[in-house]
Amino acid sequence: MLAAFLIALLGAQTNASIPVVNGAGIGPLEQCFAMQRGGKTIGATLQTIRAVEENGVPAWDVVVHQRVGDGSRFDMRDHFVLQKRDLRPIRFDSAAVRGDQRQHVELVYGTDHVTGKRVVGDTSTPIDVTLSGPVWEGDLWGVMFGALPLREGGSYRLPFFQYDKGLGEFELNVSGSETVETPAGSVAVWTVDVTTGDGPPATYLISKQGGAEMGYRAQGFANVLGGDCSGLS
Repeated sequence: MLAAFLIALLGAQTNASIPVVNGAGIGPLEQCFAMQRGGKTIGATLQTIRAVEENGVPAWDVVVHQRVGDGSRFDMRDHFVLQKRDLRPIRFDSAAVRGDQRQHVELVYGTDHVTGKRVVGDTSTPIDVTLSGPVWEGDLWGVMFGALPLREGGSYRLPFFQYDKGLGEFELNVSGSETVETPAGSVAVWTVDVTTGDGPPATYLISKQGGAEMGYRAQGFANVLGGDCSGLS
């Protein structure tokens, strides 16, 4: 799920073997999560996945919209268009309010470049980065992790580009299993510890059947299925 919020909480790209990313079965899906801090609900996250075509290529259109309180201090809507088969990014845009700062980001991914811009207030900064190999979108977390071949004790590295941090790498370790209670019943999940190479990990809960994200925990913060996503789109 999203992840600029978590990248700010957590803290470098290698040639390690890249795992197979199978994006074919991640959606369609709509989920609402309660954003919690210290066990208290402070906001909501709406995550939607729908099938589209992008220039004739099957794709997923993914939106992750997060809001704390009334949104006056934190409101972020990330929009991803991804190749359906492997979730490689095609384009990304984000609109956010963070404190007293407003920003907008647009990225287009090519085979060997990512280009776009980041606008903060009245300042626009171009983005043009050469890619030496495949990368995934660094602001997409839980949805991405559910497309990996997770197994007990598994460890994975996945290169990414993130507009604020540049090139990096997700480091993931399957640390165990849990059961999550939902309105539809109990769901068995993998617990996946994730870091971007610096700082303590976030723990994602990924369904063993279908790979849906079922929440996360990170440094006193959590996303828990449920919550009030009215007003989010």
